[in-house]
Amino acid sequence: MYLTSLNPTLVNHTLSSIDPYPRSSQNEYFLISFSASRSVHESSRHVSVLERETVINPCSQGPENPGEVEQSYVELAVDILRVQRPESIQSLKDFLTVLPNPRSIEDVLIRAIYQLAEIDDEACRWILRHSNYLMPELDVNNYAMQWVCFRLQAQGFVLNQDFQFTAPQHLQLTEYAQLTLYQNLSRGDRLILTEIFNF
Repeated sequence: MYLTSLNPTLVNHTLSSIDPYPRSSQNEYFLISFSASRSVHESSRHVSVLERETVINPCSQGPENPGEVEQSYVELAVDILRVQRPESIQSLKDFLTVLPNPRSIEDVLIRAIYQLAEIDDEACRWILRHSNYLMPELDVNNYAMQWVCFRLQAQGFVLNQDFQFTAPQHLQLTEYAQLTLYQNLSRGDRLILTEIFNF
């Protein structure tokens, strides 16, 4: 027996905060990259849209045993990030290589940043200001740009019309887009907008 809907309806799944596992993985959004500056005095202002493809969806490439095992890695990462020591962060990244793939490592670090924001916003600010310690496993600046792009496009805003990135850490947007972006933000969302984009 098969069940079919006589009146199919479209459901809009709009995320209210940064979600390391965006559920609307069927939608396509622009991915943005920035060219590196050749010198300290040269600012990079070229936005290049790579291609339209599915937004990062760690669910499909997560660890083999999700749940409690993955959460234990996140809790460990939170504890180490709170220490605010570069050598400890490097040791953490080395340890996380036991995870199945680079996406899993990135996911653990992202989740740790959000949990850290809820319990110790000063430590979270420190890691966001020193996000180079998380490289290359997690590019926080790129993650923040992808999230802003995803969130605004999900609300119907258009890249390079309603908002644009004029430099890797400089976001310009219309007043309405800014108001929309600020709706229903978690503590982690606010810290990322503040520290990465200087809002």
